[in-house]
Formats: sequence, structure tokens, C-alpha cells
Amino acid sequence: MLMGKKFAGYLAYATGEIILVIVGILIALAINDRSNKNKKLELRHAYITQLNDEADRNLKKLTMLDEEALQMLAELDTVFKLLLFKDYENPKLSTKSYYLIMSKKFYPVMITYENLKFSGDLKLFDDLDLRNSISETYETFIPIEKLESAEKQAIESYYENFLMRNVKFRNMGTSSENYGKDIYFENMVLTRITTLAQNREAYGTAIESLKNLKNTYAELQDEN
Repeated sequence: MLMGKKFAGYLAYATGEIILVIVGILIALAINDRSNKNKKLELRHAYITQLNDEADRNLKKLTMLDEEALQMLAELDTVFKLLLFKDYENPKLSTKSYYLIMSKKFYPVMITYENLKFSGDLKLFDDLDLRNSISETYETFIPIEKLESAEKQAIESYYENFLMRNVKFRNMGTSSENYGKDIYFENMVLTRITTLAQNREAYGTAIESLKNLKNTYAELQDEN
């Protein structure tokens, strides 16, 4: 009888110890889980800050490029009107045709986004729509790159097939100053006006997308 009571006491004690250990483990797991969640929130907040800064820098670059493209369009529009009215002797035809070989390139800042994408940290953003929005915004830079590449090829071709040819003939004393009559020159004017307009459209799409993304970042930071 006495042995039975002692055994029951040991069993109760052992059971109590086991329960305490289990409770301790559960508390430790809960603390660790909370700590991990806090670290993830801190990391996500850091990414949002960096992404927002990245968006600001890209917006500044794109806005500047858009303004320069608008100015070049205005200058080339003057050249187009001179050709339209066959005003080949006008000195503006020569001075403003410089814009045919003038181009700018957009070098996007993408370090934070690339880190997010390749590290797998993009999953820190639980909202699937937000993740897609971030990716889609950076994808608006792709059409800009393609347009710039096509524009570069057109300028290089114009330089080699028209400008250098005219320089060669001028050195030989056989070129005409009225190069505005050349169909190649006229086509290049129309090409550049078209590509610059396309560039502005691509810039506008990227700018609008970046602005919307910045508004989303601001809302997320307000929540924190």
C-alpha cells in the first residue's frame, strides 16, 4: 500500500515535470516564432525603404529623359516643317539636324529588386498582388531598352550610310549643301520623330507605374 502511494507520487511528479518541459518548449517556440516574425517585418520594412529610394532615383532619370525627348521632338518638328515646305537653304536645317544623332540611354537602378528576386526574399511580401505589382513595374523598363537599342542601330546606320558619305563627297568637292533633298535624310527625320514619340510613351508608362508603386509603399509604411 505504501509502495503504491510512493509510486503514484513519483508518477504525479514525473508527469508534472513533463508538463513543465512541454510548456517551456511551447513558450520557447512561441518566442522564437515571434522573434522570426519581427525579423521578417524589419527586413521587409528595410526592403520597402530601399525599393522606395530606388523608385525615386528611377523616376528622376525617366522624367529627365522624357523632358529631353520632348525637346528633341520640338527641334526635329522644325526640321520636318522645313522639309515639308522645301526650305532647303534655311540654316536651321543644318543646325537642328544635329538632333538626328543625339540620343540618351536609361540606366535603371535595380539592385534592390534583383536582390529580392534572386535571394527569394520577394516572398516576404505576403500580398501576391503587391509582388506582381513590383515585378510588373520593373518590367516596364524592358520596352525602353528595346526601343533604345533599335534607335541606336538607326543612328549608327544613318551615320555610316549618310553622314560619312556626305563628308567624303564634300571632301571631294562633289557634295551638295542641300542634303535635305536626300530621301535618306527625310526618312531619318521621320524615323527619329517616331522613335522619340515611342520612347516618350514607354517613359510615361514606367513613370506612372513607379508612382503607383510608391503610393503602395507609403501605405505599407503607414501600417507599420
